Amino acid sequence: MNPLTFRALEEAFAGRAPAPAPKLIPPVLANPPLPEIVITGPINKVMFLEGKRYALEVARAAGSSIRNPAVAAKIVRDLTTYATAQPSSVAAGIKVIIDLLKEGS
Repeated sequence: MNPLTFRALEEAFAGRAPAPAPKLIPPVLANPPLPEIVITGPINKVMFLEGKRYALEVARAAGSSIRNPAVAAKIVRDLTTYATAQPSSVAAGIKVIIDLLKEGS
């Protein structure tokens, strides 16, 4: 290594700043609040039925374990999260099934 490079490296390492303190990670909420399903505008009947069909398939896939309140609550949470990312027509169909699951709990 040439002397000029060696001296530049020595100066760089001699005046280096201390390592930054580790950042604190905020705690993860065990049960974050459910997002609100917002339904606006006209409802497209086909998309409404598609959302309802999807939610029914999810509920049927749980089988008899849907009688367990913890399983039903998880399905409601998953469907609600999914519905918030969908168009209003699809979300309206999913909301019908979510309301039925909440009544059954």
